Amino acid sequence: MKRHFRKVDRLPRSAVFATLFLAACGGGGSGDGTVDGTAPDSDDETLQPSLTDEVAHWSPTGVFLAAADCGQCHTASVPGDSPAVLRMPDLQVSANEPSPDGADISPFFDWKSTVMANAFTDPYFRANMAHEAETFPHLAGFIEDKCLTCHSPMARTHAHQTGVSLEQDASCLLNDGCYRAESAVEEPPAREGVSCTACHQITDSVLDGSGYPDGVHSGHYDIAAADEAGAFTIYGPYQSPSGNAMQNRVGFTPQYGLQMADSRQCASCHELYTPTIDVATDQPDGEDFPEQTPYTEWLNSDFGPQGSQTTSCQQCHMARPEVSDSFLTRIAVRPDGSVNLGWPERSPYFSHVMVGGNTWLLETLELFRGELGRETINAEGEFTAAADRTRAFLKTAASLTSANAGITGNQLAFDLTIHNHSGHKLPTSFPARRMWLATRVTDAAGNVVFENGFPDDDHRLQLDETFTSEACLAAKKPAGFESSVCYQPHINRVTASEDIPVYEVVLGATDDEITHILLYAAERLKDNRIPPVGFDDATVPEDIRPRGIGTDPDFNAGQLGQDTVAYRLAVPDSVSLPLSVESTLYYQSIKPTFIDGLHGEHPWVGEFAGAVEANPPKAETVTSISFQVQ
Repeated sequence: MKRHFRKVDRLPRSAVFATLFLAACGGGGSGDGTVDGTAPDSDDETLQPSLTDEVAHWSPTGVFLAAADCGQCHTASVPGDSPAVLRMPDLQVSANEPSPDGADISPFFDWKSTVMANAFTDPYFRANMAHEAETFPHLAGFIEDKCLTCHSPMARTHAHQTGVSLEQDASCLLNDGCYRAESAVEEPPAREGVSCTACHQITDSVLDGSGYPDGVHSGHYDIAAADEAGAFTIYGPYQSPSGNAMQNRVGFTPQYGLQMADSRQCASCHELYTPTIDVATDQPDGEDFPEQTPYTEWLNSDFGPQGSQTTSCQQCHMARPEVSDSFLTRIAVRPDGSVNLGWPERSPYFSHVMVGGNTWLLETLELFRGELGRETINAEGEFTAAADRTRAFLKTAASLTSANAGITGNQLAFDLTIHNHSGHKLPTSFPARRMWLATRVTDAAGNVVFENGFPDDDHRLQLDETFTSEACLAAKKPAGFESSVCYQPHINRVTASEDIPVYEVVLGATDDEITHILLYAAERLKDNRIPPVGFDDATVPEDIRPRGIGTDPDFNAGQLGQDTVAYRLAVPDSVSLPLSVESTLYYQSIKPTFIDGLHGEHPWVGEFAGAVEANPPKAETVTSISFQVQ
């Protein structure tokens, strides 16, 4: 039987984040519409929570502790104190040491404004999880438990270690029960996302895959329960940790962990395989689909362990450009804020900015900071600053070069080459992301001779009107449906305005038709994302090889991590020279098909739609180029 979904109406701003507010670190649900016993003023147009800093300090839960408690010591020294700790260097004085008046770059300060800290609060994640669970209600428990393994790792791990908050019904395929979203909403460790005592308690089993025959991915991390004496071990990247202060203050014994600076630590969640559900039976078919594989892409690049430019995930994503590898700082102060000169200085310092490519989530968190109850945790502008860092990071991911420009008769010719500078495919990770080229040609009088790829005010392309049609987004396609009309093919040669080069993954279901439902994904109908340097298309694992590029001889030619697009454009006789060409490489974290493809009755789907209406995912500029042709 076919399922028919209706799209949830968009909610007014006053209601968009009502549920998300309860899910933030600052809110605990009482089940009666109040928050921490304080009801919002019903006469107000928006939620007006009354919160204090105490909300971030939730009670220790099993082996887990609130990030704010870690931040009591792993924080910056008092402004003006010297020697300074965990503050930005003054580059005019010394790039190698903290400046007493430098900005706070401590782990807690940077982390609290990241996507990691808001992994559960993320409205897109929550809408996706609700959508998939509603699409497959007979698997809802398993789906939620699997998603929360990495989006709420502390609470989900605690539940499975203790049996608390686990539910067992026909939709749960796990023997001990499943951790559910309705529990996560109520529990502070879940709402804190990916926090300190999650990452820093992952054992070194990620280094050799101990206990996981198929490797480290999809939530394959181990966090030890407390021993009989109630002792906990916390891992860090530095040799010979000083342990007494931490043991006395929070009960954790610090220990050096090689895994903390190893990319396999990140792969335990950021390398994800999802079970495939047969579109005809709505039952798992026993196969897995590579939903995102940045680790394997990196492993097979020049940035991997065997490459000439070996660079770990942490070295790129936990770095501030202002802080060099030679920067030396103590990594904590005493609880009263004073500096203990007996504690060691450490280098390199891994900043906890956790930069990626998701400016949309960070700007949405800033926009709804009050509704989310984040005002006592994140000062105004902190999410905006994180979005700006992310935007700057995106600009390092690629460059554009031009070649072979000229005019012959009535044809303008030039080639544009996109160079991938990242350590994985571009774009990477969740398949909602896309990247494309936009180009405009004007003559000497300023008249537009050619134009394509520039987004509208909602950051959509003209092509998206077709791609988001009801037929293309239908959960199940009729017999004889042609999925090729629902996505842009790989473009190697541009001759008309509709030839927009779009780099993306397009998911195919078990019936070989396009799908936007993750668990229907069985194949990649298209994967022309640009590989990293050193990536050998012929020898890398089948799971990550390009798809749908046709006969494009220059795609990643010589393993150079690039693609060249040939522009061959007709120009009128009357055109006035010189011609000016400007091209922009855009990136978008959630493309319109994945926005409009979310359907369901759950309020989280409507909340996401409202967030998108208030803040459509932007077409971010990665890089651009301009030149003239005579």
